[in-house]
Amino acid sequence: MAEIESRGTPTLTDKLQDWFNRRLPFFWHNWFSAAGSVLVVTVSSLMLLLFGLYIYNLILARESNPYVDLIAFLILPGFLVLGVLLLIIGRAVRRARERKYGPQPSAVQIGGATLVRKAAVVSIVAFLFLLGIGLFSYEAYHFTDSTEFCAHVCHTVMAPEATTYTDSPHTNVPCVSCHIGTGASWYVRAKISGIRQVFAVLTDSYSRPIPSPVENLRPARETCEVCHWPTKFHGSKLVVRKHYEPDRDNTETVTANVLHVGGPDSPGGGAVGIHWHVDRANQVRYRHLDRERRDIVEVVQRTAAGEIRYLKDGADPDSTVGTWRVMDCLDCHNRPTHVFVLPEAAVDMALANGRLDSSVPFLRRESVRVLREVPPDADTAARLSESLRAIYQNEHPEDLPALLAVIESTAAELAQILDRNVFPDMGITWGPYTSNLSHFDADGELGTGGCFRCHSDEHISEAGDEISQDCEKCHALLAWQEPDWEGLAGVGAEAFLRR
Repeated sequence: MAEIESRGTPTLTDKLQDWFNRRLPFFWHNWFSAAGSVLVVTVSSLMLLLFGLYIYNLILARESNPYVDLIAFLILPGFLVLGVLLLIIGRAVRRARERKYGPQPSAVQIGGATLVRKAAVVSIVAFLFLLGIGLFSYEAYHFTDSTEFCAHVCHTVMAPEATTYTDSPHTNVPCVSCHIGTGASWYVRAKISGIRQVFAVLTDSYSRPIPSPVENLRPARETCEVCHWPTKFHGSKLVVRKHYEPDRDNTETVTANVLHVGGPDSPGGGAVGIHWHVDRANQVRYRHLDRERRDIVEVVQRTAAGEIRYLKDGADPDSTVGTWRVMDCLDCHNRPTHVFVLPEAAVDMALANGRLDSSVPFLRRESVRVLREVPPDADTAARLSESLRAIYQNEHPEDLPALLAVIESTAAELAQILDRNVFPDMGITWGPYTSNLSHFDADGELGTGGCFRCHSDEHISEAGDEISQDCEKCHALLAWQEPDWEGLAGVGAEAFLRR
């Protein structure tokens, strides 16, 4: 200060220089320290601001914005670490110079007003740099969360899932809404998993087919129930499906079912029907031995009346082998979006909607046949057309003219079905991804999956009670592939077909 006073009245620059020398000598030893100090001060201020916003949301029990969390907990800490490293380097440089040349003046003492101006410029540039990085990171985050990125840019191996996604009930729901959800922690987990997936793609070491990520999905109550609240989906629902027999006339039959969707029968009342399993007043836990959660050896049911333990017949009661899981939406709706349809069901739907001509003899049977025998390629329709022609020429020559009249449209429709459900390069043929809502296996036969994983009469309690296999608890079967169904239960045809 004496040096400043000897030059006369101190200017603002002189006062700033004196303040820096007395208060922040460590920060301004050299350019490393200067740059580090700018980063540390700027980033610390932003982190405190964003952390205050995070605490504010926490107090109000409001969901935090994932973009704010990304900046506050991922990007800014990285710049803070960089600033501290620059400070350490600047300190080391100053000590090295002092050992070699003796005590060194600070950068402010040497640079004077010029350095102060440069420090201001550096601060502005640092702020603009952080602002640019923040905007870039925001857009990068937004793009990596887009359906376009998930389905087409980096995840080429996800082509089967992308194809079925565009033809699903959730086609307007972004992939990340279910696979990641909101919040920084799930974002980090997803991107770390993404690094592993990128490595697998680069080394061609990924599984074919890609296994369903059942163990990595967040709880259904944080994803599914954001839109679907089980207590508001209750009552019963009439479902009518048309089927066609594999005979010459493609005989049309109808299956009519009343699904007991269930849920609480009144506010605070007990749940009934299918949604009894996920009612908040109940809890169903089970222990499974396989990744697909099909081999269930133990079930624990907890209600207001108490707890009941069911053990699969022949299982060791003292065993702890396997994985415990609390039942939620995904235990039944395990394919809510990426739905692969078996050829029998796909052909039935095409015939019911008029996309295939049911007047062509044996079309249902032979369509299913070529779908199972012909693999898709660059010209799937041509191969299917050729195969159908050969079958009718050899086995149904009298019906060949009827087929030829619609061969182009028939082959195009079957090609669409095949290209949507079969992907040889990914090891996906018919039936690798089964739905737990179905009672049928990949061959279209009644299987042991779905509800039958628990409702098999094989899980028995200590009191000798079985988990019921009474189908009427979940649905009332009004007609099963019935050709003459108009008068069933006193209800006419139009009422049955009303959905």
